[in-house]
Amino acid sequence: MKKILSLLGSLLVVAGLFTSCLKDEDYVLSGNAVITSFSINDIQTKVPSITASGNDTTLIKKVYGSSYKFAINQLTGEVYNIDSLPKGTDVTHVTANMTIEGGSVYYYQNEETKVYSSEDSIDFSMPVRFTVYSVDGKGSRNYYIRLNVHQADVDSLVWTRVEENNFPAGHMTAEKMVQLRDYLLVFGEIDGIPTVMEGQLNNKFVFTPKASTLSGVSGKVDYSSIVAHENAVYLLADGKLYSSISAVEWTAESPERTFTSMVGVIDGKLCLNEGGTIVACDPYEWSTDNRVEYFTHDWEVVQMVDESLFPVNPSVVSSALRTNTDIVRFTLFGYPKEYTGNNVSIWTKLTTDSAWTYYHPIEGNGQACPVLERLTVVDYDDKLYAFGGAAKDGSLQAFEAIFTSTDGGITWWKQRKKIGFPEELKGYDEPFACVVDTERNIWIVCSNGMMFKGRI
Repeated sequence: MKKILSLLGSLLVVAGLFTSCLKDEDYVLSGNAVITSFSINDIQTKVPSITASGNDTTLIKKVYGSSYKFAINQLTGEVYNIDSLPKGTDVTHVTANMTIEGGSVYYYQNEETKVYSSEDSIDFSMPVRFTVYSVDGKGSRNYYIRLNVHQADVDSLVWTRVEENNFPAGHMTAEKMVQLRDYLLVFGEIDGIPTVMEGQLNNKFVFTPKASTLSGVSGKVDYSSIVAHENAVYLLADGKLYSSISAVEWTAESPERTFTSMVGVIDGKLCLNEGGTIVACDPYEWSTDNRVEYFTHDWEVVQMVDESLFPVNPSVVSSALRTNTDIVRFTLFGYPKEYTGNNVSIWTKLTTDSAWTYYHPIEGNGQACPVLERLTVVDYDDKLYAFGGAAKDGSLQAFEAIFTSTDGGITWWKQRKKIGFPEELKGYDEPFACVVDTERNIWIVCSNGMMFKGRI
């Protein structure tokens, strides 16, 4: 308090001197005490990294202060950077610049009151209080300046565990998860009985039993075949196609046909493999007979394929070409019917193509798609991400790593930092289900009840 009184006294003396010096002229001392702009200079910060040989190292990284604009709230006295500084930025020694309307500026740190200078190295690890005094010494205003720093790395995959999600841990297998409207549906079995659970998005996420049997479905359900599109869900059971708008009541479609596997929804059409022939239909062709809605399919033949190479119920990803966003590339990843354990089967098709093309494995390609149990491939953040259970050759444990591809699946790279899984998932080698929702969140639910929500 004595320091504050002393400072105020000094200001009044200075103001008096100014008044006496300017008395013969028509100058009026300002009562303003306002910060009008604020910025920081470049910051040198240490960033942990890994060398090419896998050893830990530290890099010196420059954070350019001019790239970060500051907002000034004159009502609340808050000053802060709109875009957060990168995670790990050292803000304990920062030099700052400001312009004011007033006479002098002081700041308070470590129980000391200091006259502000643009050459001061200031610790902004906590908000710092600055006081601007008017030229006449009669007015002052406090500001609290803070530097926002990202708590997670930019472009990192951040996971949140979904606790108390009500999934019947240890009783139900998590075989397939899809989004239907505002709900996530998980299909699996309890004591051999096909079951579906649902949880509503945008609320505290809790699963509730939806049906203990899939009414109308006859035969063994192929859970990996389940797909959702718009307002309906489709699956195969003993090779027969079923559809449902509720995921509870199911209707057999085209009972005269037997399908080998589900390809997926490609360019708005439902595509299936019928014994080596890819056929497609419009899933919106509904008709009514005796007040019962059903498909009136006009199946078209897309092409013949070699079933020894074509993936069964593959992961389907789609992305617009960077060179022409009007053209979409669809890519299929999975294991063929006669899987040999050597390569993942990859097929691709552009919306401008009339047929699918097989990616022949490149001999000696050390960056091929990893051959993992329960391989899952998703399109996210303009990249393809592949992950799953243990590697079939024993080189990786389940959920040990994520692989990314930026060239449509030709080459894949193991991520060493920023992109990974929670520790609780690593080594988990039981059934799990995964889906990317319409808000670009990645959901993973495990048969033991663990559930995670991830986002880049």
